[in-house]
Amino acid sequence: MKTTFFGLLSSILFYTTCAGQIAKSSYGPVFDKIGATYTIENADLVPDSTAVLKAVFDIDYRSKDSLSSNPLISSLHRYLNMHVKNGVKESNISLAFVLHGASTKDAMTDEAYLKKYGIKNPNTDLIKTLAQHGVEMYICGQSAAYKGLSKAEMMPEIKLALSAMTVLTIYQAEGYALIKF
Repeated sequence: MKTTFFGLLSSILFYTTCAGQIAKSSYGPVFDKIGATYTIENADLVPDSTAVLKAVFDIDYRSKDSLSSNPLISSLHRYLNMHVKNGVKESNISLAFVLHGASTKDAMTDEAYLKKYGIKNPNTDLIKTLAQHGVEMYICGQSAAYKGLSKAEMMPEIKLALSAMTVLTIYQAEGYALIKF
């Protein structure tokens, strides 16, 4: 009985000690409620505070249900929060993304999304906040045509491109790093 009690007590103490050491994410400084990041102590590679960072995100992920926002879109919020938090000026960061394939629906206006899925687009706030910070956003024209999505059904912040391949080629030629999850 004593062995069981002390074993249980040890397990509880071990768990609570370990649980207290789990890293906690935080928001900011660019976005207060989107794009949580972790503080990394003693990192071996961090950008210089004068670095100019340019990245284009290739997004073709679809949430499993139409009620969920696309976590790859919010990764741009995290990118901005993380780098500004670590000393890079926001004005030195240029970001773009292209939606294609399964993520094409994420570009729809609230009205078009409501008509098709019965709810407003869960990505609207993500896209609007990125637009406020100068992020360039595109939809693949080939994917939009294949899905039967007209430009009138797309959020005004999203630009219609000939194709995702075109966006990625042009941005990479302009020195943007490709980020593909």
